[in-house]
Amino acid sequence: MTTASRTHSPTVILIGASVRAAADSAARAGWTTWCADLFADRDLRLHTDARAIASEQYPHAFLDLLKHAPAAPVIYTGALENHPALIAKIDRPIWGNPPDVLCEVRDPSLWTAALADARQPHPRVAREPQTTGRWLLKPIRSAAGIGIVPYQRQVFNPRTHFLQQQIEGTPVSALCLGQGDTAILLGVTAQLIGTPWLNASGFHYAGSYGPLSFAQKELERWATLVSVLGKRFRLRGLFGIDAIMQNGTPWPIEINPRYTASVEIVERATGIALLDWHRHVIEGDSTRTLDTPWPKTCHGKAVMYAKETFDFPHDGPWMNSLARRTDLDSIAFADIPDAGTTILAGQPVLTFFASALNTSQCASRLEEIAATLARTLWG
Repeated sequence: MTTASRTHSPTVILIGASVRAAADSAARAGWTTWCADLFADRDLRLHTDARAIASEQYPHAFLDLLKHAPAAPVIYTGALENHPALIAKIDRPIWGNPPDVLCEVRDPSLWTAALADARQPHPRVAREPQTTGRWLLKPIRSAAGIGIVPYQRQVFNPRTHFLQQQIEGTPVSALCLGQGDTAILLGVTAQLIGTPWLNASGFHYAGSYGPLSFAQKELERWATLVSVLGKRFRLRGLFGIDAIMQNGTPWPIEINPRYTASVEIVERATGIALLDWHRHVIEGDSTRTLDTPWPKTCHGKAVMYAKETFDFPHDGPWMNSLARRTDLDSIAFADIPDAGTTILAGQPVLTFFASALNTSQCASRLEEIAATLARTLWG
């Protein structure tokens, strides 16, 4: 792996399970992109150089694809943080955290120990069976809530799974910017997890809306948490902290040391191209002033999952979003499949957006759009 060097290249390579949101963020920063993910959806292909890899070849096929990519730095998205060995083999500048940082911060024993040392709230974790308390059984290589189930004393392999204390409260996600020796909070969004009106099940991620407002004391708790994790693990650039809010206190449940799903929500709410900030941090530009953005309004996005196996229609309300690119923040639908694509029950279909004056109205608007979309797709 080559360390990130100072460059003024207008092109960046995006790889991951899904890179459409990052491609839109790059467009906000004025960059061009070369993309590879599991979908290469219609809207992504219309506006950038994109190709898909087969799920059975994920993630190793990225290395072969990169042989044909332009000379440009790489930004990885979820869930490549779970594959530091692959990141280490990329012979290009990496605009993100290096493999050694990924190995540390994705180890639940290490980041919970760091919070314990700093006297910060954190869930207990275990690699051996438990007989009391409420726990979740989680894959060590987790992403988007896939594979997480309640622990009911089932047998598990401690090399691939671990137990995490189940915390009651509201699921949220903090977007942060690490600078190696410090980190700042950019915003916190509410998370839609296993949402029935989106046909999402279990702990599957189904969307975000925000940024949320907090009292000063709550903001101080967030600032301390972000600073502790950012400094301990030398995090650089954009990263996320999934947490449960309980009585005004964030309880972290996962650290995502890369571009996260909530970036485009904060960008829509603030009008700031956050990947430009990410780049300046990675390239070590100490002259750039990084002020915490102030939201103008509340924005949200939701992922509709298929309630049954079906072929994606040729026409629908998403057609305008395929044509409109002059204002990225006005696009109503994204991650749009090709017409006729067979989508299996339980798989993600597409993403849609909403905005409102406050979070309550935004959440309601998302649910209204979901109901209309469901009627369009399944009658």
